[in-house]
Amino acid sequence: MAVHKNIDRGYAWVVLVTSWLQVVIFYYTTGVVNTALLENMQEGVVKTSWVGSILYGTMMLTAPVTSSLTNVLGCRISAVLGGLLTLVGMVAAFFAKSIDGVIVSYGFIAGLGIGFLETSATVITGHYFQKYLPLASGLQMSGGGAGMFIGAPLVRWLLDSFGLSGTFLILGAIGANTCVCGMMFRPSPHEQQAGTKTPGDVTRNLVDQEVEEQPEVRTSCLQRLLSTVSEMRTVLSNVSFMLYVLSYTLWGFGESIIYVHLPNFAESKGTSQQNSAMLYTAMGITSIIAGVLAGFAGNDPAIGVFMLHTGMLGVAGVLIMMCPLLASSFTQQLLFCSIYGIYSGGPMAFLNPIVVDLVGVKQLATGYGMVNFIAGLGLLLGPPFAGFIMDVSGSYDVSFACSGGALVIGSLLSLGIPIFKRPVPSKVSYYREMDMAVSEEHTVVACETEGQ
Repeated sequence: MAVHKNIDRGYAWVVLVTSWLQVVIFYYTTGVVNTALLENMQEGVVKTSWVGSILYGTMMLTAPVTSSLTNVLGCRISAVLGGLLTLVGMVAAFFAKSIDGVIVSYGFIAGLGIGFLETSATVITGHYFQKYLPLASGLQMSGGGAGMFIGAPLVRWLLDSFGLSGTFLILGAIGANTCVCGMMFRPSPHEQQAGTKTPGDVTRNLVDQEVEEQPEVRTSCLQRLLSTVSEMRTVLSNVSFMLYVLSYTLWGFGESIIYVHLPNFAESKGTSQQNSAMLYTAMGITSIIAGVLAGFAGNDPAIGVFMLHTGMLGVAGVLIMMCPLLASSFTQQLLFCSIYGIYSGGPMAFLNPIVVDLVGVKQLATGYGMVNFIAGLGLLLGPPFAGFIMDVSGSYDVSFACSGGALVIGSLLSLGIPIFKRPVPSKVSYYREMDMAVSEEHTVVACETEGQ
């Protein structure tokens, strides 16, 4: 079992720490930036909301591209590429003089970079963990909570000290550090085997070698891209997977409204800018705790990640719908964000183990890309929709009601996932097949050498 000796142990924990740091670094607080854009550019709530939605939408809608390139290039190169794109986008935003310029630079270029970062961090964790995958995923995604905990007050302080343009430049420098994290992504056993031959290919080549010696040929990039397209067709025909995709899309629609419009909502209730930024800190603290606890709970077979996803998503939706009624003061808003962080931290932590459970580790990158691509529609449309409702109604009450309703519907859809779930090969059996094939190949080569 030499090929997968680092699964769940050894270097797997180094990968987990560096992917956690990568999530912390790229998890910028878009809502605080959105408030600053409204003040500095004064181009309306709806148009300004497109900045955050384009950022999230690009990050998600380009997921088939980022996941395919991650399959071809590997997680290490994808992470470095993401860090460079994030740096370029933030530096370009430094020179932007209008919302249109910020949309292209901060929204699209940096959003594409963050998409590479998120895909590489999630996929590499899925490759290195099997038994402890729910726990590892929960720990990794707690980096999002840590990003909110650190990022919101940091961005607010940067805005007050250096202005909007200076803040973009400094965030770009911080984002470039993800290149260092990416260099720590040692190619996983899956990437090492995918770079040469699959288990079936090895076995077929062994038979061919008994008749005629053939040189070992690495799989070309074109072949791997064609394989990714075939995997896309397979995962899209999986009913349980598509139910999860729809559930996750509705979660993204409602969640993006909270992330982008929460500071504006708080300020409309009389909360100061500094205090409104602190709401993300409260949400981040409880999200960290929730991610870790959800990871432990997800490892318990008696509970399971599907039940936790359904329950936490439904409770989070109800909380959002009740927010306008119960969050009229800063203290109440702080309490709401603290409770909401507990229930919103879980669904994101379960993304990796659920995708592995539904499509298998071999199709993890492809499945993850398809989830993010379709869910990106929700992230793209959520903030502008809330901004439009705000302009029409004059308050965020209806917007938050729609946001919470989307999460509740997504929770109900996820109830059907276990019903249509297909059996998939476990990670252990997948790597065992690889090891047996490689071991058999080494045995044949050794026998031929002795015969000579």
